[in-house]
Amino acid sequence: MNTTLVILSFLLILATLLPLIRSDYWVFRVFEFPRYQKWWICAGLMVFTIAYIFESNEIWMGRLFGVQTLIFVYLSYQIFPFTPFSRKHLKGNKDPDKPNIRFVISNVYQYNRKHHKLIGEVTRFESDVMVFVETDKWWEERLSEALNESFPHQILCPIDNTYGMLLYSKLPIADYDLRYLIKDDIPSIRCVLAHDSCDITFYAVHPEPPVPSENPKSTARDKELARVAKEVSKIDGPVVVAGDLNDVAWSYTTENFVNESGLFDPRRGRGMYSTFHANYPFLRWPLDHLFCSDHFELNRMRCLRNSGSDHLPIYVDLSIKEG
Repeated sequence: MNTTLVILSFLLILATLLPLIRSDYWVFRVFEFPRYQKWWICAGLMVFTIAYIFESNEIWMGRLFGVQTLIFVYLSYQIFPFTPFSRKHLKGNKDPDKPNIRFVISNVYQYNRKHHKLIGEVTRFESDVMVFVETDKWWEERLSEALNESFPHQILCPIDNTYGMLLYSKLPIADYDLRYLIKDDIPSIRCVLAHDSCDITFYAVHPEPPVPSENPKSTARDKELARVAKEVSKIDGPVVVAGDLNDVAWSYTTENFVNESGLFDPRRGRGMYSTFHANYPFLRWPLDHLFCSDHFELNRMRCLRNSGSDHLPIYVDLSIKEG
């Protein structure tokens, strides 16, 4: 038992400390994702270590427990901003009469063919803007057939490389750019949504993840987020950025994005709202995001139900501050 505890504790310490190395290689970045899972594993190891200490009375196991405690405190500090006990980053709205705008963000998983299930889920709540990523021509045909009547304003970029992007809006689109910021085959959208209350600059993004099968480095993802943050920081009016960022809410790149852009994360102070992996609740972390400027307050945010993808869709209802 003691050997197992030592090995597992060493692996946990390694997984906790590797992200502190600011390297772009995936092996350093991927361990940022399961922070909540590491917290639970650490808590479990501490319980077993205490039990072993009482049974064997070995002094060195007490030292191991001390190290585990330090890791537990550090992980607690890291996840605390994404619990309901922390201060809310984006204020909640208390006035039901304020105008609002509602978004659905969904990574459909390109090879998922349960389109009826997904369409039924994303239309359970009234929304004004829907963004779907990992959408090829097959997905464009199914989604457009279902949504054309209700969402007449569209920006469609189906691609069969898992980076296709479709935007459906009930609001008129005053202006838009379909852009390839970093790579020629990975699109993003910048548009202006003409709401009755004001024009809203909206960005939809889906950078590639730092995994060996896609890109062993996070450089492209980080550069795209940094570029969007720089643009957003220069906009005075209402701004919303949303999409599958392929990055967790607590990574230092997402922290930098929030700090540089000046946007607010509605997750902070409310919960993790983890969206990936949809099929494994314990192995789930927040990859799908929405950030907004201080022109908004939060009415409601929730993860929708599993609809055949490896991501859960996320629904965000924002109120628009008057004046």
